[in-house]
This record gives sequence, structure tokens and C-alpha cells, in this order.
Amino acid sequence: MAVGHERVITEIEKHARQARTGDEAKMRQSIAAIRALCDLLLDGEEQPAAPAPRAIPLAASPAPQPVLTEKKLKEDGANGDSLFEF
Repeated sequence: MAVGHERVITEIEKHARQARTGDEAKMRQSIAAIRALCDLLLDGEEQPAAPAPRAIPLAASPAPQPVLTEKKLKEDGANGDSLFEF
């Protein structure tokens, strides 16, 4: 859910008032909140300008690989078709 620019600016103004009236610790907290709200506004503006993913043309698809036939080894003492034939 997107937050409107006016709502964010109103919150920035509220924190600016708190920064002016509070002590040092509250002022730092309010300024940090203002920074976060500014980042929220700036990131919201940059998001639609993100490049769209490129499509791969169909003509550039790789040639199909040939299927290799499997030759079974015949050894004395083997366990048959097991993967663990030693």
C-alpha cells in the first residue's frame, strides 16, 4: 500500500516541530525519522524509473544438444543396474 506524498511531508513537519522543542536525544531521534521519511519519498520517485527486464529473442536460442547413448559396462562381480556398482 503506497503512502501519499502529503502524508509523508506532514510527518516530516511533525518531527521537525518535535526536534525544535525536545532535548538533544529527542532531537536526534526526530532528525533520524526525518531522514527515513525523506528516503521513503526519494525511493518512491526512483522506483518507476527502473529498467524493464530484457527479453531474449527467439532466434538467439541455442541449438539442441545431441543425445548421447548410454553403454553399460559388463564386469564380473557387479551388482546389476545399481548406481553403486564397483
